[in-house]
Order: sequence, then C-alpha cells, then structure tokens
Amino acid sequence: MNDIKFKLEGLNCEACVKIATKRFLKVPGVREANIDLTTGNTQILSDVEIDLDALQKSLAGTDYLIIK
Repeated sequence: MNDIKFKLEGLNCEACVKIATKRFLKVPGVREANIDLTTGNTQILSDVEIDLDALQKSLAGTDYLIIK
C-alpha cells in the first residue's frame, strides 16, 4: 500500500472536503482519501504508485490546489 501525504489548499467547508475526497477516489488505484479541513493535510492510500499530477488533474474545475 502506498501512502502519499500533501497539503490541499482552497478548502472552505466540509462540502469542499467531500468533493475533493470523491474526486480522489475516482483516480484508479486510490483506496482511501483522508483530508483535514482545518490544516489541509491530506493522506492518500493507494494500491499503485500515483503521481501528484494525476491527483491534481482529478480536481479540475475546482479551486483546490495540491501543495507538495
């Protein structure tokens, strides 16, 4: 299992967290997405190597930004 951690900016409310989580879970291989609204700290658990660019692309059309 791969463990990817990063900060996610642009989250304003719990609905934002739900939207981002749903988007991340649509990326092939992602098993779990945990996002802390207060800090923006995000953890992605996946079965395969996942590029941060693929995760950012899954957020297209939102104002959410992955900070490495």
